[in-house]
Amino acid sequence: MSSKIEADLFAEYFAESLGSGLKSSEEFSVSEVAEVVESGELDSEDGELVSDVGVPRLRIVFAGMDGRFSTTPLQILASEHDIVGIVHSKPRKIKKGLIASWAEAGKNVGNLEKFAKYYGCPYFSASREYNYELVRFIKHLKPDIICISNFSIILPPDIFEIPRLGTINLHLASLPEYRGPNPWLWVFYDGCKENKYVVHRVDAGEDTGPILAEGDYNIPPNTTCSELADCVLPGASCLMLRVVGDLAAGKAQEKTQEFKEGLRRARYVSPGEPLIPWEEWGCERVASFLQGASIWYEPFAIFPGFVRIYDEGVVGDSRGKPGTNHWRITHGWISCKDGFVPYKLGVSRYEFWRLFMPILIILIVYIIL
Repeated sequence: MSSKIEADLFAEYFAESLGSGLKSSEEFSVSEVAEVVESGELDSEDGELVSDVGVPRLRIVFAGMDGRFSTTPLQILASEHDIVGIVHSKPRKIKKGLIASWAEAGKNVGNLEKFAKYYGCPYFSASREYNYELVRFIKHLKPDIICISNFSIILPPDIFEIPRLGTINLHLASLPEYRGPNPWLWVFYDGCKENKYVVHRVDAGEDTGPILAEGDYNIPPNTTCSELADCVLPGASCLMLRVVGDLAAGKAQEKTQEFKEGLRRARYVSPGEPLIPWEEWGCERVASFLQGASIWYEPFAIFPGFVRIYDEGVVGDSRGKPGTNHWRITHGWISCKDGFVPYKLGVSRYEFWRLFMPILIILIVYIIL
């Protein structure tokens, strides 16, 4: 039940270039999944990523955040089932300066709301506080299943037990090793060369429910988050679709997560938090971590509207004390124990124009008057 409009919406959130050479174990590419969405058919050569033929269209309530970590699985699910409601989780509040908060205000607003309008279904934006309106919202929709991807709120049991098939979540890192809201930051931090994406049942804990299915993916050195998302999201989304079909057909198999002591929670990290052990890590590891995790973490403050684009580490002269930042207008480097990590300054267009447009307007008015 797809259309060109839906394919266009899909392309909007997969605008990044492929060229990284990355592949998941299912060998999915962005262009392949875009064609799948446009054709309205989901298929793969091994037949393991599709829901069974004859599975009835289910009523799905989808929960997530703005951005492609939610919109990609949403569209794959909508290609074979009915999205009867969308729940958006408001972003986690992080203390920032007044200028930074102003520059980022309104960023990525409206993605899920746009899809709700397109699918013609109700939309609910939820906060972290317990909300009886959300419970009533979901009960009224009478979903067969709730599907979650990149949702920042832990649902209470009286919500995720409403649908007859339960509630499932797509988690993009192995469990129980990377339980928590920001798994990829810690995957990059640990220097993983491979990992798993997991579809699991939702229970009262944080990513603790039984595992329903999982898939492998590789992480080459110096991979950015965007490149990894290009690789992983299509296959992971199709795996979630397959699990929905298995649950409807009564074929799903559950595997209880193993309990392991001393596991670190994949938590959010505050801007500027001292996270990198400068006396232990070499420049190559520092560079690989920052290239992958820079959308979530920066070791040094940066002016709103600008981003650091990190290059590979250079072994040799450290050009300063390990853990110090050297800024030269358009570029700079970070000193490490065995070399340095060079970077260029880029412009985040949305934040830049939101921040400087008022100044530009004032200047124009001043010149005219």
